[in-house]
Amino acid sequence: MSGETVASIVVGEKDYTGLPITAVYSKVSNVYAVYCNPERVMVQFADDAELGSKQRLALAHLAPLRGEINGIIDGWRKSQWPWPWSDTSKAKRYDRRTADAMVVALQGDQMSAEALLRAVKVDLVEERTSIGRSSYIIYATICSILIFSVFALLSRGERIDDKTAFGVLTAEDSWWLATGIGCLGAMFSIAIGIRDRTIHTDLRTRDNIVDATLRIVIGAISAVVLLALFKSKIISFAIGENKFDIAAKGPEMVHFAFIVAFLAGFSERLVGDYLGTTVLKGYGNQAGLVPIAPLSTATIANQQKEANEQSPLGRPPPQPIDTGVNAGGVSDSDPDRDVDSCLCDVQLKPEEETDDDELPKATGGIEKAA
Repeated sequence: MSGETVASIVVGEKDYTGLPITAVYSKVSNVYAVYCNPERVMVQFADDAELGSKQRLALAHLAPLRGEINGIIDGWRKSQWPWPWSDTSKAKRYDRRTADAMVVALQGDQMSAEALLRAVKVDLVEERTSIGRSSYIIYATICSILIFSVFALLSRGERIDDKTAFGVLTAEDSWWLATGIGCLGAMFSIAIGIRDRTIHTDLRTRDNIVDATLRIVIGAISAVVLLALFKSKIISFAIGENKFDIAAKGPEMVHFAFIVAFLAGFSERLVGDYLGTTVLKGYGNQAGLVPIAPLSTATIANQQKEANEQSPLGRPPPQPIDTGVNAGGVSDSDPDRDVDSCLCDVQLKPEEETDDDELPKATGGIEKAA
């Protein structure tokens, strides 16, 4: 069967999974080969069974991270867009970086390989989020146009006496323009805060569509409600002696109504921020992407001291040699090793004894009253 040895890994041939080999990134005769098939970056381990087992063990802890990276890239490999070359070029770029990390791991530096893979994942999520952000604006724009068009069609039969520009905004029960202006305000609010807003990657398209639509609808409804509050005179607005009455006719009131409807669209940010900090809080940082500190030169040098392509795990740490001597320096074979070393029960010779008068004077303590 093809793909069972390192030498059989050749572009155009099939690997042991039955998929064609599309690229070979690195190859060391009989030791390993890093290549790519239409689904993922693969590793062909050493022909020698013992060395191959060591290589699998050395790369085992990287498998979950490789799986996450492959899951993010996968959609680009099978792009359904009319211009698939753009997505496939991105997939090739990240596959190349993943393969480089695998080569580093096979050479015995698994710590640096993990750091490289985490950097690949961070860059992947950032690029996917950037695409999702662009799509988010498109969804919000389409939603604004649809809402504006629907209300425009519903109000076609209304008779408007005020023929001035935007005069329909202050006409009795004419809300379609207010709704459209509210959508415009919501769009403006989204554009201002898009960089600081919680946006999912383009892998979560449905969530982005729901969030964008909800914000636009909130802006449209808020414009209608706020305009109704002014027209019903439940609330009013005045600067000095100048009082603004939306129910009155005239260019000034039309412009004021326009401003009210536009600013009402910014109310989407209140609900939007609540959604971003509460409902969608768990999706802001995809999979806990925390930048890791670079490895010190000493750490890398110590790891690479014994690890190489022939020994990817490196040599095991030296085991302590049993010398038969415990931590106190007493041999385990000493028959008196369990005897207390205190001299309280030892008979001393007369010349070894010290009279009390010759003992040094004690210091400290509490002086006893005479």
